[in-house]
Amino acid sequence: MEISGARNSCIHLYKDIYEVQKNAAAEKSERKDGMPAKAENTGKAGNAAERCASDYYSYLQKNYDCISKGKVKISGEYLKKCSGDAGKARELEAFLKEVPELEKQGYEELSAQNRALGGTVTYYQQSWMVHRDGSIQGIVYSVTDTGMTNAERTKKNMDERLEKLEKLEKQEKKKRKEKEEKIKIEKERREEQAEKPGGINKISVVKTAGREITVRYMEAESRTEAGIMMRKERLDDAYHPEFDRNI
Repeated sequence: MEISGARNSCIHLYKDIYEVQKNAAAEKSERKDGMPAKAENTGKAGNAAERCASDYYSYLQKNYDCISKGKVKISGEYLKKCSGDAGKARELEAFLKEVPELEKQGYEELSAQNRALGGTVTYYQQSWMVHRDGSIQGIVYSVTDTGMTNAERTKKNMDERLEKLEKLEKQEKKKRKEKEEKIKIEKERREEQAEKPGGINKISVVKTAGREITVRYMEAESRTEAGIMMRKERLDDAYHPEFDRNI
């Protein structure tokens, strides 16, 4: 990927920041009002870094739908690193390019799994968070139509497994196989019954852009509930161009 004009200008800007800081350290004199010249120059460097990160974020908004539509939240601290580091910027943008395909794959996999269980995915939404250390987490919000609520579906699956257990217990032959089947079915029944915190159904890991990305799957009863769950997910230091305290 070629470095964008905004990115390229940031590289030169950071070189200027370095020169300002270097000169400030060498200055011994103070201004007439008593404020050290170093403090003034340091402030200029900080303002330049803010401007550079803001320009880079604007560039990302214009070139990546996942940013302009708010699907990807980026840590302000990490965005500032990327705006001054071409290598980190390439890694970030490589991931942003893959977001549409990652979401397509996630939807197809979830749909296939639910079809096998007699359900249809009627709502699917995925968001992403890039943390300050550069790690990425994806969160899937979905609604599956099975004609039953989650509680009813869980009970039905439990009843089916219990029925199968009873049939196995009635058999007198092949006791070894019967025992193995009972252990397997009981384990599946316990996993189905167990409630995981936060509505998390499962967690998976996908590999892309040379890194591993953690994806959480959140099953909701309706689009309204899915929307509420999405609003609860926050990246505390997410970058906001209007006003960002983290930069």
